[in-house]
Amino acid sequence: MTTQQLRAAVTRLRGYVMNGGVAPTRPAGCTSPESRQFDFWIGEWDVSPSGQDNMVLAESSITLHDQGCVIIENWRPPTGSHGRSINIYDSVDQQWHQTYAGAGGRRAVYAGAFADGVMSLRNMGAPAANAPPGDRRMNFRAVDQNTVRQWGERFDQATNAWVVTFDFTYRRRPNTSVR
Repeated sequence: MTTQQLRAAVTRLRGYVMNGGVAPTRPAGCTSPESRQFDFWIGEWDVSPSGQDNMVLAESSITLHDQGCVIIENWRPPTGSHGRSINIYDSVDQQWHQTYAGAGGRRAVYAGAFADGVMSLRNMGAPAANAPPGDRRMNFRAVDQNTVRQWGERFDQATNAWVVTFDFTYRRRPNTSVR
């Protein structure tokens, strides 16, 4: 046993004794109903443009981590930029937050809420250099337990309306389980 390991063991033992012989418990994790609002997205997915089920753009693995507090997305297109997102419900500001980072070396930061069956996340950062101006948001809705629709929108100030910029359908991959 190294000196560092011995110190760690003594510290644990000291904590055990100080707590009256009761080992400290692990935090319960995120179990509130709000923390579970995005669980419909968890799974292994084939992602296609909506209406074009035979054209798979990417595989996406959405997994739950850190005692149910963090949802991680791994976006894997057959070609192009892979990426990841980290999603979490913050009970202090009562919003969902997503940070996406990809192989292009940029990140996108979103925040929003779940209402009327739709998770809607607004882009909180500056638009990419080639993006048209305007507020942007991303929406997710469970169609059924094996299908999720994700669509992006940009607010067009000229028409005073949201314009769809992309529309994807996530289909649960065969032989994968429903959470």
